[in-house]
Amino acid sequence: MGLRTKGLPFLVAVALAAAACSAPAHTDRDLTNGWAMLPSAAFRPPAVGQCLAGGPFSAFEQPDRAVLDETACTGPHTVEVVATGAADGTEPPAWDSDPARAAYADCSQKVTEFVGGDWHAGRLFPFLALPRPAAWKGGARTYVCGLAEASDDLFAPKERTGSLADSLKGAAPLALTCVDLDGGDLTPEGFYTSVDAVTPVGCAEDHDTEFVGVWTAPAGPFPADPKALNATVSKACFTLVAGFLGLSETQLYERKDVYTFWDGLTQPQWQLGDRVAHCFLNVSTARSLHRSLKGLGAQPLPA
Repeated sequence: MGLRTKGLPFLVAVALAAAACSAPAHTDRDLTNGWAMLPSAAFRPPAVGQCLAGGPFSAFEQPDRAVLDETACTGPHTVEVVATGAADGTEPPAWDSDPARAAYADCSQKVTEFVGGDWHAGRLFPFLALPRPAAWKGGARTYVCGLAEASDDLFAPKERTGSLADSLKGAAPLALTCVDLDGGDLTPEGFYTSVDAVTPVGCAEDHDTEFVGVWTAPAGPFPADPKALNATVSKACFTLVAGFLGLSETQLYERKDVYTFWDGLTQPQWQLGDRVAHCFLNVSTARSLHRSLKGLGAQPLPA
């Protein structure tokens, strides 16, 4: 847009323009001399071995990296970074996409190697952070694979200190064994109609439930019918419970004091390609267990 001079004598307008462009004292009119170029936008992922503090976030759901801060693993934290990788594709990967599933599969394998056993059998879950659109626009192409210790519902992180390396080796301090349930109303037999918390405890402590193994659902779309899903998983877990006790399925069916319970297989979990359920044996809350029931066979429940 040109200089407006209407209503002013031409010489006056030129003089005003010249005065406006005169250099202030102690300057040389060079607006770029001695000024560093601004750096281009960059997004630095946390390094392997770094820990992250903060939250909240849930297993298998896309986390908001903005709520997590880098910190030393010797201090309180919720995530330990175990690997990074290159995100595939020409645009930011959506959470329900093949690139996201590929990144999650790689992360799951790296976590299993890090802890020394299948993390599904532990009080653990992977943490995956994919490049968001703003970071992608700035050139970020790295996803972050971390690991969290699970809290009472097995799907939320527990704040901890120290590394999770080899936590499923040897004595396996974070192996999933006995748990105590808490939930809604009880049936006349003493079983919860809905479960709100799955609290890991030592098998010598009061508990009503014990982990027996994992079961993987066949590939396919997420089941639309929750009742059908429950029937399928319950049947699969029933088989695992029978084997854990050392009974045939018919013998287990004849027992009226041991049942099955399972969790997992949420829709976000399924979308990432993880179709693993936790299987448990379960007894009435009217009695407390104080040891493992592995190999119990046809014997009565311990007093």
